[in-house]
Amino acid sequence: MDLPKEERFKEFLHRLDEAPAAGSFEEAYKLLCDVLNAVEDELTTLPFDPENWVTDGRMYPPQMDSIRDVKGQANVKRFRSRAHNTFVADNGAIEIQEIRGAVVVFRKDGMDGRGVWQS
Repeated sequence: MDLPKEERFKEFLHRLDEAPAAGSFEEAYKLLCDVLNAVEDELTTLPFDPENWVTDGRMYPPQMDSIRDVKGQANVKRFRSRAHNTFVADNGAIEIQEIRGAVVVFRKDGMDGRGVWQS
């Protein structure tokens, strides 16, 4: 039986927090993708089918076609998803904010010990 999306999201954040820090944008992006896909593969029976992301109930990692620059922060990129903005810095730092109210739900420093806005 599939766990509810809210519980899967909590597990995603837990595993992301427990994972070693990334040292670059590319490593952080791969970490996000690998951890989220592993959670969804293990905790749901929903097949990986990005074409049906709107209706299938599975969570998918941020896609490169949703990447945006962040004004005044040349070293940070933003991914927009349905309910969150995910910010990834060149140093591998990650921050996830809810769209509504910009509430931070997750922060992970890069390998250099600096956060998204400190890099």
